[in-house]
Formats: sequence, structure tokens, C-alpha cells
Amino acid sequence: MGSAFKIGRIRGIDVKVHWTFFLLLLFFGYLGFQESQSVTGTLVTVLLVLALFVCVLLHEFGHSIVAQRLGLEVPDITLLPIGGVARLKSLPEKPWDEVKIAVAGPLVNVVLAPIFFTLAFLIGVDLSTIPSLITAQQSTGGALFYLGTINVALVVFNMIPAFPLDGGRVLRGLLATRLGAVRATDISAAIGQALAFGLFLLGLLGGQIILALIAVFIFFGASGETQMVRQREVTRGMSVADVMGVRRRTETVTPYHNFGQVLDLVVHGYQTDFPVVEEDGRLVGMLTRAEIFAAVHSPNQYRGVRDLMRTDFPVLSPEADLFTDGNRILQESGLRALPVCNGGNLVGMLTVDDIGQANLLRDLRKSR
Repeated sequence: MGSAFKIGRIRGIDVKVHWTFFLLLLFFGYLGFQESQSVTGTLVTVLLVLALFVCVLLHEFGHSIVAQRLGLEVPDITLLPIGGVARLKSLPEKPWDEVKIAVAGPLVNVVLAPIFFTLAFLIGVDLSTIPSLITAQQSTGGALFYLGTINVALVVFNMIPAFPLDGGRVLRGLLATRLGAVRATDISAAIGQALAFGLFLLGLLGGQIILALIAVFIFFGASGETQMVRQREVTRGMSVADVMGVRRRTETVTPYHNFGQVLDLVVHGYQTDFPVVEEDGRLVGMLTRAEIFAAVHSPNQYRGVRDLMRTDFPVLSPEADLFTDGNRILQESGLRALPVCNGGNLVGMLTVDDIGQANLLRDLRKSR
């Protein structure tokens, strides 16, 4: 996820924090100071928020550990002001696997909540009154009671049957056993977006900005994963070579081309991304549209390809699965095209447009 930086690695999973998370700490630190008029009260409030996000992180690790045990790779978990996101490299193929992964997160909070409540009770806190963040800063028992209450809230909210919340994923998994992945996702996403619309209005009318942001996250999260599931079903069983073959011959450049020659290829051709190969055919770099367009209005336009090309890029195999490998690696690279090599020899490129045309290609094959 962009604009996030790594703070640690646990069980092979990178733990990242988005920079906007610190704006949240500043906001609640300000509220704590307004209430207490002291540095101590401010620090206690910030520590409470950090403790809350430790619970969120444990929630995400619940999802992640179960996913790992089911054979799925989890590259990272990112903490955001509105919660956490555990990123899976691939979607679970079996509906019941998705149910297991989705339930695992809230189960962590089900375990944490009574622990906090018990500790608060042993200290002598009255558990009949729900505490606020501000009142929780006044005592250790109040803080423990607050964290227990928040964990209950996390369970209740996340288990709402609206995609992409955990409850929505459970619903999708159950529906998928009868309706298939695409139809189940459509239904769950529709429910999730309807909920998001209601939460957004509630957040705006009530002045709850964080609630409105959560609503936006739910709405676009449901939309994005619906497209991902449809794309997975469209490309199921297809390889990189299947869609790469529908394109015209891949134009290449050498490290000894100058920028004017490359620009001429862009203007008079159909490519904007070029593999860079040596005279013996070895792939040594990629010159992407980003580098070309950035060089047009800068002194770099007088430089050669060797000075402009990038050398840090992944390479695909023509036999690689189009969705789980080709599409995933292409998205993670942040590029619009990647070279495809067979036995060290360049055989073509996979582009974003190629993947978009996979549905058309499958329909053409069926008609034939």
C-alpha cells in the first residue's frame, strides 16, 4: 500500500503503518489535552489509541495466521486511521476457507475482551457504565474497561454481513457454496455498499468524520474486490502466453539508442513501454512510459537509453498463471507492462491492456 512504511516483521509478515495514522494520534492527543489540560493526560490518551491499534493488529494477525495455515501468502499488514488491512497475495479458492479466515479476526477480539473486562473488574471498576476515551485516561481500570468495550465493538461491527467487512466475507463464503464466487460477491458487495451509503450519511449528519471515512473505505473496497473476483473467474485457467499472443510484435530498444529514437517509436508506434536488450538479445532493462514522459520536458531528453532505463523490474514466464502470477506481479510492480522471458530469451510483454482483453479473448475462443 502506497505511503506506508515498515515497522517490523512477524511470522514472515511485514507490519506497516500508513503516514496518516500519525494524524490520528495528533488528533486524539489534542482531544486528550483539551480534556485534561496536562501533558500526562495527552500521553495517556495517545497510549490508549496505540493500545487500541495493537488490538486491531492482533485482529489482522488472526486472519493472517489462518490464511497462512491454509497455504495462502500474506505479504503485509497495514495500519490505517480507520483500522487495519491484511493483504493476501491470492484469494481463497474454497468458500469455506474464506469463512475460516474471516471468522479468525473477530475471534481474537472475542478472546481479548473478557481478559480486559476481568482485569478491570479485579481492580474494582464499575462495569455498568460504558466508558469514553476521555474518561478512560483517568485510571488504569478505566483504560482496561475501555479496551474491553472497544474489542466488543470490533466484533459487532466487523461481523455485520456487509462486504468487505468480515461478516460480509462470511456471507460471501456461504453464498459461494451454492451460487458461485461471482454471484456471491455481487450480492455481498451490494449489501456492503448499501450499508456504506447509510454510514456515510450518518457520519456527515452527525459530524463523525471517521465514520464517513470508514463508509468510503467499505464502498470502494466492495467495488474493488468485486472487480477482482470477476477478473479471476474470467482469467481462470489462462496463462500469460494466452493473452500475450494477441498483441503485435514487441518493439525493443538497445542501451545505445538515444532518447530521440525512442520518442520516434512512441509517436509512430503503439508501444509506450520498451524492453531494453543488448545486441546478443539479453534483457538488461525496461524503459517505461513514466521515464519517457518525464524526460520529454527535462534535460534528460538528450541522454541515452542506458541512462534512463530502470533495472529493477520483475520478469514473467509465458507459462505463468495469468491471474495469480501475471496480474498480481504486474499490479505489485506498479508498471503498465512487464517483459515475458522463456529460458532467458525475451518472447514478448504482458500489459495492463492484455489482461483487460482476456474476457474478449475467452469469448472469441468459445465462439470458435
